[in-house]
Amino acid sequence: MGEPLKSLSARARLGAALPAHYPGTPANFEDVSDESTLALGEVLSAISTEDAALVNQIRRFRGPWLLSRADDHDHKILTASKTFVADMKYARGALVGHNCKKLQGSKRCAVNDSCNKQLSAAFRSNEDVHVVLRNYDGDGNAFGNSLTVLVLRDAGGTAVYRLGVIKTVVAPAEGEAEPKEPPKKKSKAKKPAAKKPSARKKR
Repeated sequence: MGEPLKSLSARARLGAALPAHYPGTPANFEDVSDESTLALGEVLSAISTEDAALVNQIRRFRGPWLLSRADDHDHKILTASKTFVADMKYARGALVGHNCKKLQGSKRCAVNDSCNKQLSAAFRSNEDVHVVLRNYDGDGNAFGNSLTVLVLRDAGGTAVYRLGVIKTVVAPAEGEAEPKEPPKKKSKAKKPAAKKPSARKKR
């Protein structure tokens, strides 16, 4: 028996769903949305042969995926699959060119707060990561976004792009948003109260 899925790294977890013999995409494989602002060919030529092969294997499933630059701190979507754009049901131009955090909606919730911390830590250290977010499509319907983000590196090992691969699952419970603690007020030292003179008893 192999390793339990939970114990695998984000990359190995995603690769576990790809048979070793699974072919890459043919040259005329048209799965990239025409909303994309960065040619996929430019991405594939900039990354290592190993990472390019993995990207092409993932594309063969015709699932939702997206790409952003590793050095872009706003994580704007530059390239995405047709399936991603169709499944998310947002108006044209509402997602590509924007941070995919937009899918989380305007209301904070505990599960997304926790996932965002994991994503931020992974982005800072340029590591692969897997989280399950509570997202909303363009119609306002909640869904679980089992998101695997892989760092795509060039032949020298430098992080160049990030590939996000989405699998739709049951939406996690909202929970309560993690409240921000208000700044603590400096308490003024109270002066000790003056002692009242004790009344003497009359004889």
